[in-house]
Amino acid sequence: MGITHQTQAGDLIYTVVDDCTTSFWAVITGSVTDEILGGFYAADFRISQTDLGTKTTPNGLYALTGYPDQLFPQLAITSYPMNFVLQATGFRDFNISMSVPVAATFPVLAPTAAMRRLPVRIQGRVVSNISRAPIANALVLSVDDPLSPPPAVHTTALRSPLYFAHGAGASAQFVSIGVGTPNKLDSDALGGSQVLNMHTLSGTGSVIQLSSPGQVNLEYGLIDHVGPGAPGACQVFLKNPLNRTYPAASTVANLTDATPTGTPTSLSTDANAGDGVLRAPVLLNAPTGGTVVIDLGAAGEEYHEVGAVSDVDGYYGLDGMGRVPEIFLNASQGALKQEVSWFIEYDNAINLVDFRLS
Repeated sequence: MGITHQTQAGDLIYTVVDDCTTSFWAVITGSVTDEILGGFYAADFRISQTDLGTKTTPNGLYALTGYPDQLFPQLAITSYPMNFVLQATGFRDFNISMSVPVAATFPVLAPTAAMRRLPVRIQGRVVSNISRAPIANALVLSVDDPLSPPPAVHTTALRSPLYFAHGAGASAQFVSIGVGTPNKLDSDALGGSQVLNMHTLSGTGSVIQLSSPGQVNLEYGLIDHVGPGAPGACQVFLKNPLNRTYPAASTVANLTDATPTGTPTSLSTDANAGDGVLRAPVLLNAPTGGTVVIDLGAAGEEYHEVGAVSDVDGYYGLDGMGRVPEIFLNASQGALKQEVSWFIEYDNAINLVDFRLS
């Protein structure tokens, strides 16, 4: 027990304990890497959702600090759960769930954390190599590196990013889209919405294909149920939210069915909602593109066209590009084509990649 005495300063009296000693520890330490590039650097690397003190360095070292006897008063007989979130600009949040074990020796080492880059957009223009005139309806697909042996894991770019998260091992398969019945929207279909106000709804099928002129923008909505709307119309409720907005005046809403074809495969890595690429043991596109279904029959079932299409001015775009350091793109229209390798610049939200076809 420390010896106490009092001292007066002005109008205040202070109680002083001469030999009271407390210990302030780094109770948890850890480090992070960049999932794609390995080495990590982020000037604003930080820790959130914790009441402990925190210390971080830009190269990914961190510590949670505090008084162990106050934080873990029963540590001799019980463990303590710990949850916190690692954050940095340009990266997805990384949730850490761990425990401080019984009779732990401090600091306790946190699990390994590989921070995942936020995906970026790749866009550009497709033109003639001779005249520099824009080329419409060119198909831009992700392909394997033509100068290397086929990789164990292939990267397939999608025309519209994923609506749901999918775990490694989720099924992926080509589907055949029926001709379907064209319908019209009563009002614009807004990005993020799961409700379509349809002017008409004729035909049969469980999938709505929304497409802009030339199918530059194209998405599939899986129908959950149909409800009432204005006289002579109806509302269609989708299981997935839309990624983009589709104006009523120029959009074709095709009611159709999707028939699985070929042999299903499994995703090699997990995928986040918003990712625009699939990583799988096979390349999930044909030379002319194609449509894939992910998690067929599961709650997160969704359909996507692969690759991008250029508009009348030659412009194309691919959203959600990530998970790899480099991507190989092939743009083609008829006999005209060009292949480009591109190291993705994750520090730039938009990467510009142009094509000159010959």
